[in-house]
Amino acid sequence: MHLLLPIAMVAVLAGPVPADKAATAEWTGYVTDTHCGEGGAGKDHTAKCVEKCMKTGSKAQLWSETDKKAFDLDGYDKVKSLVGKKVVVRGTLDAQTNTIKVESAAKAEGK
Repeated sequence: MHLLLPIAMVAVLAGPVPADKAATAEWTGYVTDTHCGEGGAGKDHTAKCVEKCMKTGSKAQLWSETDKKAFDLDGYDKVKSLVGKKVVVRGTLDAQTNTIKVESAAKAEGK
């Protein structure tokens, strides 16, 4: 019984894992924006179009083919050169804001 008290204290002192320590994950899809949405998620969408929409208040997004939904992107500079290509984005997801903090992005293999 005395052994459990120190273990319980360590668990309480450690507390929950902070949200900023979210696990890194990968998403595959096309870079789009909130104005063009799923319709802009393809090879014909250009960085120029995304940037134009962003200047009028749109957010850069990734349309995930697996999830069939869009995620806002925090780190457009890391995906800008890949607009119009199928990409793999690696980062962490803030589920409250539906935003991926982009760590890296690369052209998807075979696409």
